[in-house]
Amino acid sequence: MGVDPAKSNAVVQVVREHPAMSAVAVSPAIVVVALLWWLTSPWLAILVGIIALGGGYYMLVRQK
Repeated sequence: MGVDPAKSNAVVQVVREHPAMSAVAVSPAIVVVALLWWLTSPWLAILVGIIALGGGYYMLVRQK
């Protein structure tokens, strides 16, 4: 499974042009990881963060 260059370039351009929008888009995930870190254990928060990153990567590179 390779990375689609056009989709990758589009994502990079959006983040460069609208960094605040990108931060708002990922802020719920940051809040969830921070709450897990604070309320449960850091290891669970790290695991959820890795799973979220992997899921996001998969959604960006999947072939339709």
